Amino acid sequence: MCPTGFHSLTRLLFSELTPMLPSYTSICFSEAFSLNPRRRTRTPSPDMAPLALLLALLGALTLQRPARCAPMCNNRCCRFVEGFPVRLRTLRRDFSHIREYYEANDDLETALLDQSVEHSLKSPFGCHVMKNILDFYLSVVLPTAIAGVTEENKTFKPHMESIQIIFDQLKTDIVHCKNFFSCKRPFEITALNTTYSQMESNGLFKAMGELDLFFNFIEMYLASKRQRH
Repeated sequence: MCPTGFHSLTRLLFSELTPMLPSYTSICFSEAFSLNPRRRTRTPSPDMAPLALLLALLGALTLQRPARCAPMCNNRCCRFVEGFPVRLRTLRRDFSHIREYYEANDDLETALLDQSVEHSLKSPFGCHVMKNILDFYLSVVLPTAIAGVTEENKTFKPHMESIQIIFDQLKTDIVHCKNFFSCKRPFEITALNTTYSQMESNGLFKAMGELDLFFNFIEMYLASKRQRH
């Protein structure tokens, strides 16, 4: 929401400015086309000083006005949804440090986060889908990945832990805001767990390699809530 003070002051400036515009325009027009050089360098009338000040103030206010008026959030869930892009950038930055390793070691054609997950996120029970997938990464995937860190890839650990912390915060916010998201019914994550187990040791590389896809799902889901509210 745009600040009301800006609008009030702008209206006041325009109310003062409008009556002066005809005479000011006339003077500028005649001086621009005058053949008399002395008239072109004429000293402005004292009556024009307030107009110049008003124009300067109006210009300054216009430059200071936000390019896009952001929605005014009056509750925690709205602030969470509107502010999440900052955390999403952090997730993607952390993942960029480990992505190549996990994608290079993922030699399975089967997707873990397939289209059924995306469709479920778009459904009325999307918040349960999001919570369950976050649970899956927090309880299974990320702890396994962190435990498997070796001396060769020990630099991965801080980035994994950063993702873990943000996922934990995200899960807490999703649970708290279930009414804000208008959740309808739970999502069964059994199929995802079953597929992961069937992949055996390769499941870890698959799940970690698809983190970026999961980030996209999170972004899509929360963006849909911004449009709705």
